[in-house]
Amino acid sequence: MPVFYTPPELITDDLLVLEGEEARHIQKVMRYGIGDAIEVVDGIGNGFRAELLSIRKGKIEAKILTRTRRLGEPGNFVTLATGLSTGSKFDEVIQRGTELGISRFIPIICDKAKIKNLDARSESNRLSRWRKVAIAAVKQSGRSLIPQILPPMEFPYLFERAENTGRKFLFDPGGEFVLDKFTPSEETSVYTLIVGPESGFSPAELTHARERNVDICNLGKRVLRTENAGPTITAIFMHILGEFR
Repeated sequence: MPVFYTPPELITDDLLVLEGEEARHIQKVMRYGIGDAIEVVDGIGNGFRAELLSIRKGKIEAKILTRTRRLGEPGNFVTLATGLSTGSKFDEVIQRGTELGISRFIPIICDKAKIKNLDARSESNRLSRWRKVAIAAVKQSGRSLIPQILPPMEFPYLFERAENTGRKFLFDPGGEFVLDKFTPSEETSVYTLIVGPESGFSPAELTHARERNVDICNLGKRVLRTENAGPTITAIFMHILGEFR
């Protein structure tokens, strides 16, 4: 069954409202009618099964039948920090990472990245687009929580300003740690995966990470494109954490 999204301000104790594109999709594409049941998420961790009560152009009201807290959500809080790249590569990282269970994305500006800074308008536009990508991926995967997407930050700030980063793993072809040697611990459920831009990390950045006790990992003989590396690492890591069980 398709999953629809509506913001929490359009939900009361026993009623929810869907507007705009979501309402149009229910009416014109799915062709649901009064009495049909739908699945809805609110983006803050709640899932609902609801029955359609009224259908008007651009607005649908539905009676809430059941509520599920943290529907489709992982048991671990995993951040994916990825080097900001040109084009729409970060869009792909958000889409696939959200579907795999990432809880937070941090775009990082690295020494060897082609993008060094963003003006306020460019940053706002990107954040707005990335949130739309994340919402679509939440619906696709049946999650109920829209991942956090922080504004781009320079690489050192990831260690100095980002909160709740837990144990950190940085991925580099020259890394000495192999991820399949990692065994999850009951002591933490918070992790951060760090992936570089197209040209990778600079020696200074690798030194900076090592000085902060970050595990420097490699993925074997093959070097992945940045838009593939993040989702691939996420899938491996989530498997190790048991999130696919």
